[in-house]
Amino acid sequence: MNNASFNYVRTFRQRHALTEGELAFLISQRSHTAVSRIEVGRRVPNLEGALALQVLFRQQPRQMFPGLYEAVEEGVMRRGQALIDELADKVDPRSVAKREFLEDLAREAGSDDEI
Repeated sequence: MNNASFNYVRTFRQRHALTEGELAFLISQRSHTAVSRIEVGRRVPNLEGALALQVLFRQQPRQMFPGLYEAVEEGVMRRGQALIDELADKVDPRSVAKREFLEDLAREAGSDDEI
């Protein structure tokens, strides 16, 4: 299992004594197999499923899927840096606004380096 596939869905399901089938029903999945695949990291829930898990377990997807969150964050930051580089020589107001937005995002993410 790679880092991006690590999640806590099984932990939360078992903590609340739910079967895979019961969880599948509660989050509108077709079968317990879909839940099993999510739990072992072979499948990522769609947005509706992720939000259903949040409602059910009172946990943000970021807490339930920390590995996936980190992988997505890294990709967004990498692409953000590429866009900053692309906009580096542009001084029009829209380009400046985009650069400032992306640079603020990097600072908020706690990055000491560039995005």
